Amino acid sequence: MQRILIVVVVLLVLWRILASIGRRLAEKAPGADSFSRFSPEARRRRQQWPDGSRGGVEELVECTRCGTFVPSGRVLTSGEDRIYCSEACRREVPDASTHADR
Repeated sequence: MQRILIVVVVLLVLWRILASIGRRLAEKAPGADSFSRFSPEARRRRQQWPDGSRGGVEELVECTRCGTFVPSGRVLTSGEDRIYCSEACRREVPDASTHADR
């Protein structure tokens, strides 16, 4: 009888240990909701970027020549604060200095 009681107690302790390990793994494991854009983890990742910026969000600015909107980090400028989307747009706009010569 004493051996049966010891075996039952050992099995209960083992069951409790395994149940607590299973709960911890279930809490840390990614569930279906963790891949959602609304999950708290995804929201936290979007807000924490290594360079301190807000997720690399850049302001869009309009090209002077063609009206295309370009991220502010990719714009090309001229001497008189004009913004261009590409080198082709910058070349096609005549300089103000050429108009003054005429």
